[in-house]
Amino acid sequence: MERKQIARGHYLFAQANSLAVALIDAPVVLTGSARVRYKRPVQLGERVIAKAVVKVQKGNTYLISVYSYVEQDLVFKGQFIVTVPK
Repeated sequence: MERKQIARGHYLFAQANSLAVALIDAPVVLTGSARVRYKRPVQLGERVIAKAVVKVQKGNTYLISVYSYVEQDLVFKGQFIVTVPK
């Protein structure tokens, strides 16, 4: 059986988490929790584009949704709670 060339999930997670943290304008931002769903495998060589939006802000804590696509196909989605330490 031929081994498929599939991108590992932690790469998709790292891309999404990095984007969620980068969205907040602060020198230090920490990820408190993440809820993620992998929608379909990503083949090696496919280009993944991630988009993020701040859904809620309460004080120094943010809820951020991240959606990752290959062309128009949703391949990953996640909600990240990030915080700016005091």
